[in-house]
Amino acid sequence: MRTPKSKALYVFAAVFGLLGATGVTADAAYKTVTVQDNGHQRVLHGFTFGNVKDFLANKQIMYSHDAKVIPKPAVPVSDGMKIVIRQPKQITVDDGQHQTVYHTFVDTVGELFQRQGIQLSSLDKTNVQLDSKLVNGENIRIERIQKKVDVQHKQLPFQTVHQKTGNLYKGQTRVVTHGVKGTQEIKTTVTYVNGRKTGQTVDKTVTKQPVNEVIEVGTKARPIRHLASRGVNPLAANVVTMRVEVTAYSAGGHTATGAPAKPGEAAVDPSIIPLGSRITIPGYGTVVARDTGGGIVGHHIDICLATQAQARRWGIRYMTVYVKK
Repeated sequence: MRTPKSKALYVFAAVFGLLGATGVTADAAYKTVTVQDNGHQRVLHGFTFGNVKDFLANKQIMYSHDAKVIPKPAVPVSDGMKIVIRQPKQITVDDGQHQTVYHTFVDTVGELFQRQGIQLSSLDKTNVQLDSKLVNGENIRIERIQKKVDVQHKQLPFQTVHQKTGNLYKGQTRVVTHGVKGTQEIKTTVTYVNGRKTGQTVDKTVTKQPVNEVIEVGTKARPIRHLASRGVNPLAANVVTMRVEVTAYSAGGHTATGAPAKPGEAAVDPSIIPLGSRITIPGYGTVVARDTGGGIVGHHIDICLATQAQARRWGIRYMTVYVKK
């Protein structure tokens, strides 16, 4: 049986009125919308109206103010629409002195550091790898490592080695090798982690080896010689025999009396040998005590020779001399 035209219009009006009474308009058609919230996806069905913001609020889907919503919240909802919500990750970075919280959409630790201008030195360490994926709520710790190096140089003394030789008379010495001081490098490295001292190392390296000084000491016995007639007679009553150290200096200066120093004279300690005394030195001859010196103390005689070369060759000799006061 056909429905009268007037009756069909009545049914349509009744349905339209019912939709209007419930707040559903022609825009609120039955729709299917997919929502992907931070990777979690769900499909929603029903009568839907308004824009994306209204739709999410109606479905009690919350998101932060800095979240990314695609399409934008003001776009009207359509059938088959897919709404993607990306919430930022909350990451805490602790460098030992400050803690900073970042909200970010980047994927890795390295990208976060690059985006935020966080720089690492070649010594710094982190508790996660730079290519690690960021996890919401993650705490990244940075160890700021600093090494301070101090370098000092220290002189190393040389040793003196005495070697006996039959090429020199007893009491004679000769420097064969002059001693040279060495050098040692002392490097101190102090390590700091986040501003606190955590360790110290000291490395010592000899950069220059010392050279020992070698001195030859004579062992050859001296020949017995008769004193020259102009020398001092050791048997005379006013002659004193004494064991002394005999050194030499070269002519050219002046004696303590102001007279020019010349060969045949010697500097003495007047408390031991009075000035004007004649001193006979075996193997050399007789000299007159006419000079003094600050370094001539006790049983020490410093004879004047013609040249510096002769004085160096003489060296230091210990011998028995005869003094006529």
